[in-house]
Amino acid sequence: MAENKDERRGRIEAAAFEVLEEMGYRKASMLQIAKRAQASNETLYNWYGNKQALFSSIIEGNASGIRQVLEEAIAGGSDPEHSLENVGRLLLRFTATDNAVIINRAAVADVADTGLLAAAIETHARSVMMQRLAAFMERVEAAGPFDFKGDPGGAADVFIRLLLGELQIQQALGSQPPLDDDAIERRSEECAALFRRLYANGAGSGR
Repeated sequence: MAENKDERRGRIEAAAFEVLEEMGYRKASMLQIAKRAQASNETLYNWYGNKQALFSSIIEGNASGIRQVLEEAIAGGSDPEHSLENVGRLLLRFTATDNAVIINRAAVADVADTGLLAAAIETHARSVMMQRLAAFMERVEAAGPFDFKGDPGGAADVFIRLLLGELQIQQALGSQPPLDDDAIERRSEECAALFRRLYANGAGSGR
């Protein structure tokens, strides 16, 4: 069966991660990625234009995943208070595991060159994440267990600070490894517990 365009694109982007991890951002090239993906260099340039655009496309795709899981959390019928751990787990899998660390390191390396990767992370990933998380917090507050004083955006910002802190910077600099499943579980539970202590609306939190 012939490979369709989405499958081919997925193979190219997987190869891009492999090359980026092995070579580092500055040494990674479109030609190396094309060879690893068993695709033509011409295809990569036709689809993406350059290396920065290729990785920006990957960042945008990752952001779509974040948006989808947060929208599902917002629309879900489960108790929103007890969705906190789940939302934390989902966000950590998108922001602090292997591929996210690889991309963050590339963005740091690109700052002095084009800054396009950092801009893509801010525009397509962080801002999208914060908008959807604020909507989730609005649902949580409406359900009753928390009091955000009518500021779900501020609560979303506090949640991210508790969940991530300086982790992404530490990972990009190599002082912290990507998170595994156990670390994700611990960190999401700790974040949710601290968040409840800050915002619990009296006995209504159940804690």
